[in-house]
Amino acid sequence: MKLRDAASAYKALNGLVCIYKPTCVSVERVLHCIRTNLCRDLNGLPDRPGELRVAVEGPTNKPMTVKLVPNYADDPLVCGPRYIAEDIKCSWATHLGLFSSGVLLVGLNQGTKLTYLINTARLTRCYKISGLLGKATDTYFWNGKLIEKATIGHVTRPKIDEIVAHMQAAHQKTMFELSGVHMESQTMFDLASEGLIRPANSKLPVIYGLKCVAFDPPHFTLEVQAVNEYEKYLWTLIHDLGIQLKTAAHCTGVQCIRQGKFDVSLALLRKHWKLEHFIDNMDQCRIVLEEHEQLMRPESAILSG
Repeated sequence: MKLRDAASAYKALNGLVCIYKPTCVSVERVLHCIRTNLCRDLNGLPDRPGELRVAVEGPTNKPMTVKLVPNYADDPLVCGPRYIAEDIKCSWATHLGLFSSGVLLVGLNQGTKLTYLINTARLTRCYKISGLLGKATDTYFWNGKLIEKATIGHVTRPKIDEIVAHMQAAHQKTMFELSGVHMESQTMFDLASEGLIRPANSKLPVIYGLKCVAFDPPHFTLEVQAVNEYEKYLWTLIHDLGIQLKTAAHCTGVQCIRQGKFDVSLALLRKHWKLEHFIDNMDQCRIVLEEHEQLMRPESAILSG
């Protein structure tokens, strides 16, 4: 999109954008950076002409002249920049922790309504979680204090796959038990055939998929599909896996690679957090939302409590 002037560009900033959040950067800092960059780019575009004021000049005992002169009260050098951070509304759809990176959906201006709908729809998110075998920390993350060391010679890929499969089965069984319907009833079958069962409680984490996608001792990577998850909960998964493997483990990194139908291929890197890229990305996100309108109204989102 070719930006002609600041006013038309500002009117176009109404929608959803998909960005890639860097690690060790808080979501609040990301939103502040987005507002700052947008204000910088908007103020750098051609703006409306300054207002004029009527000036009456000349001696009072002779015919005076009336003319229009620049109104300095409307000059950016006097009143400040045309666009400031407070002029841009910005909100996130689902929070990412400080040490997590990956896909983050952000609503701009009128797009803040979309982030609310996405939050209440509870779209599943897919993560790649990296772990390290043989060491455990007090926070379950690499920046914690080392509290335990263990041998890892007995840990193999088949053992990890077996434990991960048991963990996934246990979480899926819990998902159906939370619906309050008998496990062997026709109602449960109909409920499962409609799609994923999302908990009505937004604070209850539920895992839908869990598998090991890489194993290079002592490093390994899990792929997790979940809803209502949070950073500390994902760290705990790695710690629990280490215990079940009869060793120790801690998390070394968390990356969100997909939320709903929005994946990393659509996410804007930090170097692309600019006005023209935001407007183009907003159009791409709008197309995704139009093609998958049912994501905003999942019928199974309120079936369990």
